[in-house]
Amino acid sequence: MMVMLLVYPLSSTHAQVSRRDTRLASLVAIAPPPAAESGDDRDEQLLLTLRPAPGLELLAQRVARVLSLRFGAGTIRVGGPPPPGLIEAVPAGHLALAREADRVHLVLGATFGAFFEASLPLGKTASEPDVRSLALAVEALRDRVLEAAERSNEPQSAPQLTAAANSRSGQASDGSQRDHGSMPSLPTGSDSGREVKPMFFVRMYSGASNESNGPRMGIATGGGMCVQGYCLVIGFESPLPYVLEASATDVRYRYPTITSSFYSRPWQFGIFAPAASIGFLSRVGYFRRDMGISENAGGLDTDLGVRGALEGSFALGGAFELTSELGLDYALDRWQLGSGETVMRRNDRATVWAQAGIRLRPY
Repeated sequence: MMVMLLVYPLSSTHAQVSRRDTRLASLVAIAPPPAAESGDDRDEQLLLTLRPAPGLELLAQRVARVLSLRFGAGTIRVGGPPPPGLIEAVPAGHLALAREADRVHLVLGATFGAFFEASLPLGKTASEPDVRSLALAVEALRDRVLEAAERSNEPQSAPQLTAAANSRSGQASDGSQRDHGSMPSLPTGSDSGREVKPMFFVRMYSGASNESNGPRMGIATGGGMCVQGYCLVIGFESPLPYVLEASATDVRYRYPTITSSFYSRPWQFGIFAPAASIGFLSRVGYFRRDMGISENAGGLDTDLGVRGALEGSFALGGAFELTSELGLDYALDRWQLGSGETVMRRNDRATVWAQAGIRLRPY
C-alpha cells in the first residue's frame, strides 16, 4: 500500500500572521515556572489573593497585573482588606498589604497558622519601579512558602530551624523577608509588626470650648510606647502665659493639664491619618482663688476627669503635621467648689472643645 504525503506551501502572508499570533499568545498567557507543574496540589498553592489595607487597593491591582505576567492569568487575585489590627491572621495563600509610615508591610499566610513577611520602603505615590519591587518581594515570599512546604514533607526534617533559616529570619526589615516557618511549633515572637516603638511629640495649638468667649492658645508635649499604631501616652499641656488668657470657668484652656490616655492611630490614607484617644486628666491650679472663694484661697488644687477625643492629622513634610481635634472632658470631681450656700460651679461637668495646631513628631 502506498501512502501519499501532500505538502501545501504556506504563503508569506500566512507565515507572518502565524508568527504574530505566537508572539501575542506568549504575552497574554505566560506559562508558569516549571516548579509549578507538579500536580493539582501544587497548582492550588500557586493561587494567590492580595488583601490590601484601606487605601492600598490601587497599588494591589498594579502589583497583581505585574505578577499575572509572570505566573499567568487567573493565578493572582485581589480580595478584601486583611483582618483589622492583626494582618498576620490572613489564611494560607493570602497576602496582606498594609502601610506603616513610609514603608509597606507584606504578610503571606502559610499552613498551620505560620506566615512569611517583608517590609519595603514606599513613598506617598508608588512609581512603576516601586510596583515591580513589591511584585518581586511577593514572588520571593511565595517561593519561601513553597520551599517550606517541601521541607516539611521531607522525612529527615526537624521542627527546629536550621542555621541558614535562623540567619534568614534574623535579617533586618529594610526590604528583606523574615521567615516565620511552616511548622506549627516554630516561634513567631520576632514579628516586627508587633514591635514596641517609642513615640514623642511637641505641639502648639489654638482652640475654644463651650465656656470660651474667644480663641485660646497653648503648648503641649508628651510621649509613650506604641504597638501597631496603638499607644499608651502621657502628655502635658499648658496655656501660654499672658496670651489670650481664659476666664475662671474655662478650665479646659486655663490650667496646666496632665493626661494619661490610650491613643489609637492604626490607619494612614496618604497624607491623612485619623486617630482617637481616651483617658484620664488632672488639672493643677488655684481653683478657689480664681473663683473668689476666700476659704483656703491660697492652696493649690487638683481635679480629676475623663477625656475622649477624635483627631485628624495631615502630613506637612518631615516630622511636622497639621492637626485638628474634637473632644469632650467630663469632670469626675471638683467641678463645683464651696460648701453650704456658697457652692459655686467652676464649669459644666461635660465640656466640649475643638482645636487645631502644628505638631512635631520626630518618632
